[in-house]
Amino acid sequence: MDLYCQRCGEPYDLDHINFDMTTEERINFKDGKCCPCCVNKPVAERPARAEAMEVVRDLLGDDEDGMAAMMEDFEAFGL
Repeated sequence: MDLYCQRCGEPYDLDHINFDMTTEERINFKDGKCCPCCVNKPVAERPARAEAMEVVRDLLGDDEDGMAAMMEDFEAFGL
């Protein structure tokens, strides 16, 4: 299951976030600042899934499994 960058909407698998990202990348991703794809790059328009990820993070806090499940439901509806 994936979590999405709150800035650009790029999907990242939970295992990749927790085990493959550097500490700085993980902190920036979890704080909603950027991901390795959009660091130091302008983002013209945020995709809907990036905005949805921001709302889900506000609702669920640190529950990464719950966020990933909720985002999977969001993607299943095609929103």
